[in-house]
Amino acid sequence: MTARRDGRQRSVTGSILNRDMSVVVFHPDDSDRATLTSHLKRMGFKVQAFWPPLAVLPEKVDLVFYTLVPQEQEPPDASHMTAGLPVIAIITYESPTFIDQAVKMGADAIITTPIRASGLLASVVMAMQHARQHRQMTERITGLEQRLSGARYLTEAKSILIAMHRISEAEAYEMLRGRAMARRVSVEDMCHAIIQAGDLLKGPRPVVKSSGSEASGDPLNHPLSD
Repeated sequence: MTARRDGRQRSVTGSILNRDMSVVVFHPDDSDRATLTSHLKRMGFKVQAFWPPLAVLPEKVDLVFYTLVPQEQEPPDASHMTAGLPVIAIITYESPTFIDQAVKMGADAIITTPIRASGLLASVVMAMQHARQHRQMTERITGLEQRLSGARYLTEAKSILIAMHRISEAEAYEMLRGRAMARRVSVEDMCHAIIQAGDLLKGPRPVVKSSGSEASGDPLNHPLSD
């Protein structure tokens, strides 16, 4: 089992090193920045360095290093710029204030100055993996919320058909699915149409006179009609 875990870790690290990643470094132009960019380039990454931080990132960026400066009382709001990207915060020393700032800005890892080669690759791998897992979790939550919302619409649409046609729940679902297939729309879209039509039918129905007779529209075009 240990060998398998080691194999997976090597695979994750290898995939990162083989991605030809583009890295942006926001750090003052000093010896620490020169050391950091040199190490990153030695790892095979494409590196761009800026200071002060840009308002908008360059295209096709995979990882951001962001320096927190002592003068800042609050962490920078970089979420609009780094949305979805892994961020490694750079701090001058491990004080609670700096660490809290890094956490508040959503950093996936932290490194301290002076910059050293030791531990840098581990920080990159952990930040990339953490950001990927967070992205996957967000996508999963979004999918679950959509499924839950769709289930609510389905239940409501079936209830409308059951009340109108005096049929069972299974028959209501088959009716709904059949109409969706006949109209070449999704079941979810059909549910929305039936719910909207049900809401309209609850209110007063307008009377339209046509050729001396009263009608409420063509029932064949109504989503509740057979």
